[in-house]
Amino acid sequence: MSELGQVLKEAREQKNLSLDDLQEETKIQRRYLKAIEDGDYSQLPGDFYTRAFIKSYAEAVGLDFKSLVEEYPGDMPKLEHQRVETRVTPPDGSENERSPKKLHTNAVRSKNWSSFVNKAIVIVFVLIALMIVYILVTHIAGGGSNPSTDESSSNSVQYKGDSASPDSSSSSDSASSSSDSSSEQKLKKDKEEGTTTTYTLSGTDQFDVTVTAKSNSPAWFEAVDNTTNKQIAQGTAARTGKKSYHFDASDVQTLRLKFGNVPGTELKINGKNVNFSNSGTVQTLLINFSK
Repeated sequence: MSELGQVLKEAREQKNLSLDDLQEETKIQRRYLKAIEDGDYSQLPGDFYTRAFIKSYAEAVGLDFKSLVEEYPGDMPKLEHQRVETRVTPPDGSENERSPKKLHTNAVRSKNWSSFVNKAIVIVFVLIALMIVYILVTHIAGGGSNPSTDESSSNSVQYKGDSASPDSSSSSDSASSSSDSSSEQKLKKDKEEGTTTTYTLSGTDQFDVTVTAKSNSPAWFEAVDNTTNKQIAQGTAARTGKKSYHFDASDVQTLRLKFGNVPGTELKINGKNVNFSNSGTVQTLLINFSK
């Protein structure tokens, strides 16, 4: 057992935590936690994740990770610049392996969805342009008629007041409803427990998620339907490889997002940046989708 492992173990025992309790708290497999205590880093998935797991262990038992790095530099794995490759198996040791073929299928679906959204946006803009042209033509045509016709025409194209026509009122209500729907979108933070933060997404029918690497270090993530425990997406974004992942979670009631390198990760929901609640390297986000 290394000196660092002994310190971590004693801190865990002082809090009356078993390895199973710590596994539940950090979401790190028990065998990895035991390997950290024993100083047997060969059992862990690389130096980067070893440091991340040690940091999560230390925070869970109330120790300062930076102080441990300074006090036990010989027991702390060194980070080296390595070529980043997309992992097929998540670094937490899960046996839910995703084959390259399945990853490719998800990428194709994501691309098809993006294409559909782009086409829908173009159609909406065309319809708005046609509506504006129709209003202008109606207004110009009404300007050359007799006074009685002018009065009738002005009532038919009026936008405000009680005498507005059903069509213009309906169009105004529709535009107002659309504007309200987009402006009411909220991502509210409900609570924070250790490395897990819970949010509620409301005021929208869309739940598009984008994960992007914003530094040279790899940004591993995993997305799971928290209700069915079904994996939706997983991968490692990197500047030198696949930089960004995008997927649709509109059919998910509660989405669980796990991140292995928060400082090097950028998260967007429906195109808006999400600020992580703290600077922890390994974090979990639970997002309840309230349509």
